[in-house]
Amino acid sequence: MRFRLAVAIAVFLLSVVGDTHAQESDRVFSGPQVAEKLPALKVRLAYGKEADQTVDLIERAAGKPTLLVIVNGSNRPAARLTRVLMSFAEMHQKTLFSGVVYLADDPTAAMQQLKRAVSWWKVGAPVGVSIDGVEGPGSYGLNRDVNLTILVCDKGRVTNNFALVQPSETDAARILKEVVSLVGGRVPTAEEVMFLSAPIHKLANASWRTAPADVRLRRLICTALAAEDDKSARSAATAVEKYVGDDESRHAALGNAAALLLEGRTRVRGKPIVKYLRSWRMKYDTRSEK
Repeated sequence: MRFRLAVAIAVFLLSVVGDTHAQESDRVFSGPQVAEKLPALKVRLAYGKEADQTVDLIERAAGKPTLLVIVNGSNRPAARLTRVLMSFAEMHQKTLFSGVVYLADDPTAAMQQLKRAVSWWKVGAPVGVSIDGVEGPGSYGLNRDVNLTILVCDKGRVTNNFALVQPSETDAARILKEVVSLVGGRVPTAEEVMFLSAPIHKLANASWRTAPADVRLRRLICTALAAEDDKSARSAATAVEKYVGDDESRHAALGNAAALLLEGRTRVRGKPIVKYLRSWRMKYDTRSEK
């Protein structure tokens, strides 16, 4: 009996060790690893007043907590996750530096693509094309099979590395958990993640809806989406309405955001804030049927 038990335990331990080794061998690596120092990361900026200028994002971070997204291939899932992370970062810009690095073998064509695809890639953080081509800086050791290499850093060193072959918004929570450990706050709920995944910018002729460019309004709406009961929802809604006040541009932004959250893939259901969203859409959204 004891012999059989010993054999069973030995088989179990071998299977655990085997699984661990398999997981380690299956793990994908890309970019500087945990505790490694961040080398220079130079990009040509795509948007804003500094468009077309070349800057070193690591130099700009100046040792602050940092969130970097390195993009190898443009697609909707990658763009959505990037928007979630950068929108969150913009709401914490006092304590968190962030940036997006786009890899391409033709930097000129990539710049043109980014300027056309403002709804996909234009976010509050610096967005630029790597001056080192599709491989990126050699010192970064980026993996060509990885779609997004996401680096969470502090004091110029990597604290977490996420190499995503098939990125998704569902990756946001585990990444932002590590960011929150550096800068404080809380990890967004699933409803907030969907909201933060929405584009903030669009071309003038686009008819679909965007999330608010107003960072404070975006933050207040996130708090409202996180409310789990009527009392906290009422408190969050009051804070939103106080901020909006009599400002017509904020009325329009709130009405549009409410409609965004009641329609399509970003639709919020079964949350206490829904009744307030319906009210704001009716009051402030000029495109909604009255």
